[in-house]
Amino acid sequence: MIRTILTFDVPGDRIDSILEAYEREDILQRSMDEAGGVAADISVATDGSGRVLVTALWPDEAAYQRWVDNPFRAESNGRLGELMNGVVGIGQTFRVMSGAEG
Repeated sequence: MIRTILTFDVPGDRIDSILEAYEREDILQRSMDEAGGVAADISVATDGSGRVLVTALWPDEAAYQRWVDNPFRAESNGRLGELMNGVVGIGQTFRVMSGAEG
């Protein structure tokens, strides 16, 4: 399994617009449906800092690469970039080594 983590900081007055864009364009669900992801979520820092965290779980690197190569992803990134004043997030990929569920 692979987990991807994307963080970006946006002005507080833009957070609702970012969340609405993710919802309107169904970005998280499309990443799952079109690239074979397992789960995805978007979270906002509770401290008011404007930090946004997008995480996704993928069965393997090939599934994540399908999402990276997806034309919709490039298009939606462009539209999101406009909302974020061109701010580019910091993304990382991690190999999941173990886990637990409650």
